[in-house]
Amino acid sequence: MRFDGQLSDRAAAQSRRQSMSNTGRIVIGTVLFLIPLAARYVHQEYRAPAGTSEGWWAYLLLGSLAVLAAGLLESPPITSSTSRVFVNAASTGLLVLVAAATSQVIAPDSLPRFVMVLTGFCVFVWILLVGAFFAVRTRRHGPRTRVVAVINPKDAAQLELDSAKGPWEERFLLITVITDEQNFGSLSREFTDGQANTLVLGPVASVNPVVVSQAEALHQAGARVRSLDNFYDQVLGRLPLSTLDRFALMGDIESLHGGYAPLKRALDLVLAFIGMIALGIALPFVIVGNLIANRGPLFFSQRRVGRHGTEFEILKFRSMSPGAVDISGWTSNDDPRITGFGKLLRRTHLDELPQVINIFRGELSVVGPRPEQVDYARQLAEALPFYNARHLVRPGLTGWAQVRYQYAASEEDAYVKLQFDLHYVRHESLVTDVRIIWLTVHHLLFDGGR
Repeated sequence: MRFDGQLSDRAAAQSRRQSMSNTGRIVIGTVLFLIPLAARYVHQEYRAPAGTSEGWWAYLLLGSLAVLAAGLLESPPITSSTSRVFVNAASTGLLVLVAAATSQVIAPDSLPRFVMVLTGFCVFVWILLVGAFFAVRTRRHGPRTRVVAVINPKDAAQLELDSAKGPWEERFLLITVITDEQNFGSLSREFTDGQANTLVLGPVASVNPVVVSQAEALHQAGARVRSLDNFYDQVLGRLPLSTLDRFALMGDIESLHGGYAPLKRALDLVLAFIGMIALGIALPFVIVGNLIANRGPLFFSQRRVGRHGTEFEILKFRSMSPGAVDISGWTSNDDPRITGFGKLLRRTHLDELPQVINIFRGELSVVGPRPEQVDYARQLAEALPFYNARHLVRPGLTGWAQVRYQYAASEEDAYVKLQFDLHYVRHESLVTDVRIIWLTVHHLLFDGGR
């Protein structure tokens, strides 16, 4: 197959844009890292008494935390949503302020208050400016990932649905979908005229010699080629059940997660200790609220399925009317069984606090797939392929599915959340867990929780 110079020029331009994008991220991170040092200079020049000098370690640490905070946001600054740009900037600035304030508890003389406030404000302004720049660019040129997919009709319907909603809607644009994998025609037109830059192949297309031949030529000309599994995993943060390989998934878990387990358990215990302090503070208020508005047992326990299919009793503050919790059916946010005080507990997630006891016992982790009720787990295991694979890791108080998808209120929701859970099972790591913890806090502060 021959490609004209237009495609080669476009591929070169894409390569340059990708390089500029990577350079831009380096510049963004470098400025974030230097902001505390600049604030230190301002303080030393204009605010500090003569002869004072603080240690450098606190400023270097604060700069590193600023870079980390920007990287843990729900979405990068590259977005066209004005509200999300502001929330990202506010979240980053707030997290830096919290980190700086925490340093005052550990080392009271490490950072002057002027430096903390100035650093938080400058981080907020910088991320706001960067976000505004990328918002304008995204609105003018659209997403950088523009996709042509050669997949079967069922996967096509799901991909079209996924491309229209979710937190990734600005990350890629679905140009066209070719559903007849046996008789697909030419793929070059969309790439030659510059509409598309990414080719996604389904299982049948990926072994079709004619498709593979065209895909290879497009790849040599600068287009990106992805399997459907890989595209969902990298762009949407989930694994499509229709293309998932059970053996490969087991291999991923064995090779990636073994060495992380001891560190994760240590982190669980540290965070559970902090959670016990929060539980002790909240307990008197919950007791009073329960006596006035809930009128029944304070705690609620239920059998859940844990790691390797073992069952355990999960602990919560009761949020439903006494005797109503055993009624079968999916629980939703507007479930009539939830009391008025229970809605408050759920909205603030205070009902989850007693689960720190489960974390101490080793039945739960802070991050992992949410444990399901025993009966529901059996039903879902029969209805959904790969469902039991989520039991290969310890369940969690919060998880990737919880921060990326709505509250599960049906088997269809469970199907989608399973794909997010399996993505987590494949990518469980310290960076992933820290990101999920931050996104959980982010949702609690800015999105109203569940």
